[in-house]
Amino acid sequence: MNFLSRRLWLIAASAALFAGGTLGVACSNNGGFGDGGGPDGTSPDGTSRDGSKPDGSGPGDSGGGDVTPQTCEAGVGGNCDIVLQNCGSGKQCELAQATDGGLELDCVSAGNGIFPEGKACNTTSQCVGGLECIEGRCARHCCNGDDAVCSKSVPEGFAGKCNLNITDQQNSSIVYYSVCTYSQPCQPFQIQGCGGGLTCIIQDSSGTATCSDYPNGDAGLGEKATCSASNACNDGMGCYGLADGGFSCQWNCYVKNQGGPYDSQIAADAGKGYGGCPSNETCQAINWNGALPAWLGLCE
Repeated sequence: MNFLSRRLWLIAASAALFAGGTLGVACSNNGGFGDGGGPDGTSPDGTSRDGSKPDGSGPGDSGGGDVTPQTCEAGVGGNCDIVLQNCGSGKQCELAQATDGGLELDCVSAGNGIFPEGKACNTTSQCVGGLECIEGRCARHCCNGDDAVCSKSVPEGFAGKCNLNITDQQNSSIVYYSVCTYSQPCQPFQIQGCGGGLTCIIQDSSGTATCSDYPNGDAGLGEKATCSASNACNDGMGCYGLADGGFSCQWNCYVKNQGGPYDSQIAADAGKGYGGCPSNETCQAINWNGALPAWLGLCE
């Protein structure tokens, strides 16, 4: 995390429970960025997705082009590479319980799933070998930021991004591996909404935004509620913290005259969640170290 001597906002990454269930692992979207001056601009956690050939012998043609997946060191040892899926025919590499009670990567039977990468799923057993059902999609394992290996969602065609890290539920700084996500695009402030049970999360400095479900049910947390992930808060808010500890849900707002893509009237006249702020708060510009757009501010 990056800190300042004065107040510092830190954006927390979106999070959801790991589809494996019994391993107690959490996954979270990449993104923690402070308001300038921090030494590294790093985030408290990250994001991931997985994928491989149906026979479990290695990553297949995901539809993202003829790209040879690179390998990257996972935060846990084992007998295989979860990105390359190098276990051989009928096997897949996945996170498993080790004999010492910890976690390790191991080759296991690939199962008989038929769902391709990017297709909606309920369990990993529905997906072809080497893929993992995470955030409701059959996901490909990847090296964080290597979007070229990710396919598109099926059948919607939403572009996949390698931006989700699978982390330890108790210690989000431990990243086990990354996976692709396949999210519906949106525009914040209800310009292009996501619909019920989803929140629009801004992902990068260009303002790219995608829909994310809430980690706990069909609604998020209210303003000033304690949170641990950006998608934990109601649509229009993010999870931000101060340098002296803790995170809470805060309204995002639209900062005028910052080269934003939307009509500047949004900021001044709209209410909370639509680019403006609650009546007792004002929109404050934040320096995101270039990681998020300058037109994205916080109500304070």
